[in-house]
Amino acid sequence: MIRRAAAFSGLSLLFAAASASAQPVRSNEGPPAPAPVMPVAPIGATDPVVISVDGRPVRLSEVGRIVQTLPPALRSVPYEKLFPEIIERLADHLALVMMAKRAGLESKPDIQRDITAATDRILESAYLAQKAVPLVTEDAIRRRYDQLYARRPSVEEVRARHILVGTEAEARTVIDEVRKGADFATLARSTSRDSDAEKGGDLGFLRRAEMSPNLADVAFGLAPGEVAPDPVRNEFGWHVVKVEEKRTVPPPSFNEVRQQIRQDLLADAVRQVIQDARGQVIVHHYNVDGTEMSSSRAADAAAAALLPR
Repeated sequence: MIRRAAAFSGLSLLFAAASASAQPVRSNEGPPAPAPVMPVAPIGATDPVVISVDGRPVRLSEVGRIVQTLPPALRSVPYEKLFPEIIERLADHLALVMMAKRAGLESKPDIQRDITAATDRILESAYLAQKAVPLVTEDAIRRRYDQLYARRPSVEEVRARHILVGTEAEARTVIDEVRKGADFATLARSTSRDSDAEKGGDLGFLRRAEMSPNLADVAFGLAPGEVAPDPVRNEFGWHVVKVEEKRTVPPPSFNEVRQQIRQDLLADAVRQVIQDARGQVIVHHYNVDGTEMSSSRAADAAAAALLPR
């Protein structure tokens, strides 16, 4: 049997997840763990009662909704172990809710404010999910991919090493040592003044636009394994450059960027729904002393509210 303290750290883990509406905007996450298979309802019972607490019935569909919203680690627990834990936690939860109501906590002003705030959050999320999520169709994702990537050419990248020194004379001394057989990476570790010296001067793969123009001209003009015959100067000092590899990188495939595009479109859709909603209500802005803001300050506040978050 799952230890309750370990599997559910208090009521919040299980019931906050169960009651929260699905958020319309999510971060990039891996695929969710598959939900345990719900047990088949008895013949003649389309949504049977699985527990009753002081006359308050809990149906199988409620358990199913809770399972769908549990964290992946809990959803991977075999259902025959998870189901009785959910039932018992529901009983705990409902017993506490009933005691709170009998104690008259619903009538306390601070509790009423919290209930209103929670209801508002749920309604906000539900409205965004209803209005924004349907806008992000597979066709819309595919169109955005075509706009961003379909006709983008492949990009050449070069993996280079460099040694940064203070003078041209020092740089030419390094070049002479490399020509005599010294290992470039070893020289970089002992000679270079740049922060990547400990990595043997390895800059990794870079595109032309990611390098200063004079360094890019030299690096992309060398063949793999070659060291530039002359040092290159920029605002940081003098560089001795060696190219290790070159590669051509095609634009990402649709599947590689589909989730990111979906998130971007979803963020756009949420902003549009918010803007549409603001256009249908009248908003008055007030200062902290209760006086109404001037029209110019109110306009600035309204504009700031619509900026991307």
